[in-house]
Amino acid sequence: MSPEAPVLDEPAVELTELGRYLLELRYLLTHDDGSRERPVELFRRVAQNLGEAERRFVDGSSTDEIQGWTSRFLDVMLQRRFLPNAPTLLGAGGPSQQLFACFVLPVDDSVSAVFDTVREAAVVHAAGGGTGFSFSRLRERGAAIASGGQSTGPIPFLGVFDAETELIKNGGTGWGANMGVLRVDHPDIDEFVDAKKTGHTLNNFNLSVAVTDEFMAAVGTDGVFAVRDPQSGEPIRERRARPLLDHIAAEAWRTGDPGLLFIDRVNAANPTPQLGPIEATNPCGEAPLLPYEACCLGGINVAAHVVDGALDRRGLAETARIAVRMMDNVVEVSRFPLAEIAEAVARTRKLGIGIMGFADACVRLELRYDSTEAVTLAGEVMELVSRETHAASAALALERGSFPAFDASTWKAIHPEGMRNATTTSNAPNSTIGPIAGCSPGIEPLFGVVTTRNLADGSKIHEVHPLLVEALEDRNLASDEHLAELIERGSLDECAWAPRELVDLFVTADRVGVDWHVRMQAAFQRHTDLGTSKTINLPSEATVDDVVRAYLLADELGCKGVTVFRDGCLDVQFIERGHRPDSSVDAPHPTDPYCEVCT
Repeated sequence: MSPEAPVLDEPAVELTELGRYLLELRYLLTHDDGSRERPVELFRRVAQNLGEAERRFVDGSSTDEIQGWTSRFLDVMLQRRFLPNAPTLLGAGGPSQQLFACFVLPVDDSVSAVFDTVREAAVVHAAGGGTGFSFSRLRERGAAIASGGQSTGPIPFLGVFDAETELIKNGGTGWGANMGVLRVDHPDIDEFVDAKKTGHTLNNFNLSVAVTDEFMAAVGTDGVFAVRDPQSGEPIRERRARPLLDHIAAEAWRTGDPGLLFIDRVNAANPTPQLGPIEATNPCGEAPLLPYEACCLGGINVAAHVVDGALDRRGLAETARIAVRMMDNVVEVSRFPLAEIAEAVARTRKLGIGIMGFADACVRLELRYDSTEAVTLAGEVMELVSRETHAASAALALERGSFPAFDASTWKAIHPEGMRNATTTSNAPNSTIGPIAGCSPGIEPLFGVVTTRNLADGSKIHEVHPLLVEALEDRNLASDEHLAELIERGSLDECAWAPRELVDLFVTADRVGVDWHVRMQAAFQRHTDLGTSKTINLPSEATVDDVVRAYLLADELGCKGVTVFRDGCLDVQFIERGHRPDSSVDAPHPTDPYCEVCT
């Protein structure tokens, strides 16, 4: 692949109002003379910083070779075909040079070990990262401890980590996000499930129950599973599985937490089992990682690869290959907040390249999101990205060498010639880089065609989806009267003048059935190395049974996790349908769409 794409000196960078807000909020650096970086300067800074990594691998430090790849990196960002995760936009070529979003830290069963991890988490959060933890190793409430007293169990320690995160947020990073995981067979699982029952606790945490194959099989037969000693893993009693699943579903219906993490399926796909089991994920669930591992994430804007009403598969393949080289360079030049993280990242060099703009691509291709055709497209797109990123990683291994843990990994039998990266794909929410790229975030359906976004500074951005405006203009329906009614009602299907084909094409998340949400997630997961972050959005009138149905179908179709969110279940939502002058914003939720740890 020849690195010779031309780049204009001062290309125009067109941004949406939200995209410009996000860049100005956090990512445009300040020059020595006090002026702010312009968006084109940001992308040039990132491209040049990542391009410099080429110098480590090019004989004679060829300037032409380095500039060629730098130009390609800049080109894919300027065209918004691909963007690396938000910490890379902020840190590359800047003072921190910390370019990763997602980290997993171990929590071992002693007070000193727990507070060692609290300290490590504070360091990671101060560097702009999000963290995931498994609390499954901690002994249950009431268990004997060495001092002669009794254990508090793992749940109170979540409050300690939450307080640390809040403290670091208030000290300057502005946000923080965590994932807390507990195994379903832990004796304190019910207390964990209820940990956010009031809706006003653990605001810096998402929660996931790590469910086992044993548990899900017992759900299917209305049978029992073993509750196990957290230290020995030995069974200590039995309990029925289905009532516990119903309990989890009821709390998820109430507050959006916890989700499910199918932990045995995650470990079956672990490419380096010799390094130990995976116990936790990053805050939004798309990166199951080993202790101290981190993953650099990035998003391919599939909507930008729709040309003249058809998917440009050749262009998508080229973007995927460039993205692998670009993100491998992120691994190469990033600094890390802890030495243990640097060592773990170096062992596996995991990448997480995924899709954003999928809902917009469906609109451009005139496919209804909740349709067999769109689900088929999802599988085809992700299969192409998976194939091309794997091939690019194998090619890089010939240039640069394989990741150090390769020889004992599952890749050895598949690509015996080598792999540069233990993983190449992950589907993140892309809730920051999606708006910067001017596309719908991640693989989600459109949240709404008319929306109010409550910003961290208390202001609001009101939007009518630009593709809808374009479609109305094409049909001579974009009159002031029609647009005013659309804004007032907040929904296209409530406008009597709206043609049925547009109502179907611009279907929103609340109108997508549970089964279609899960089928879409499964289609992407089938061709994804790591995880796939997707919210199963439910309307306010959804039932607990709908949540259970989502869980069972996600398990049946091979998802690695599942998260539901019922509209209106929280007092505060950062994006709302319609123009809402009376909406308000309070303390940030871990899935705050302006949080860089959600990419």
